[in-house]
Amino acid sequence: MNAKLLFLPLALGLSMAPATAVFPQTLGIYPSLQRLQVADTRQLDIGTRSIIVNPVPSDLSVNLELDRRGSNPIYRAGEPIRISLSTNRDAYVYLFSVQADGRINLILPNRLSGGNEFLRAGEVRSFPPPGARYQLTIAPPFGQAQVLAVAAPRPLNIQEIASFERGGQFADVRVQGSQFADAIARAIVVEEIPSNQWVTSTRFYRVAPR
Repeated sequence: MNAKLLFLPLALGLSMAPATAVFPQTLGIYPSLQRLQVADTRQLDIGTRSIIVNPVPSDLSVNLELDRRGSNPIYRAGEPIRISLSTNRDAYVYLFSVQADGRINLILPNRLSGGNEFLRAGEVRSFPPPGARYQLTIAPPFGQAQVLAVAAPRPLNIQEIASFERGGQFADVRVQGSQFADAIARAIVVEEIPSNQWVTSTRFYRVAPR
């Protein structure tokens, strides 16, 4: 049975299906906003070039790569896309896509990948993984999109950010725009993760018609 799942939020335009998923439209780039003040006086930069940036240096690093080279590669509607993640230390990772219209999708964790967001140091994991029952495929809206990875030494409580509907393989993201960054900040503070122990990485790409 070929049921489709549509990744609405992130800018990759993704619709999911057994062996066929469409990466939600381009990751939307938000206009520059004021810095978000967090409870412990840490500040998260939210601007036109990124959704969330930790200004504090961290020993933890997360490497995020697309399957096409370049700082802003072009993907055309209907083409597949693959994302690779690795960390230099054991970490929990969360992967979001932001579409050109600003909608956000949660790519990881998802139920098709076993819901596992934990990476061992030096492990490289791709999405979709080899032999996966789904594929990420580019879909409109057209324009600038991005993928965002968040890594931390402990799992984050993202129930405020996203939730899985009954039977759904991918979560629905409930927050958008600056509310998204605010929700991520609260999750980090609630888990009492020091500002020098979490990190983000962003990759941009453009979604174009065939």
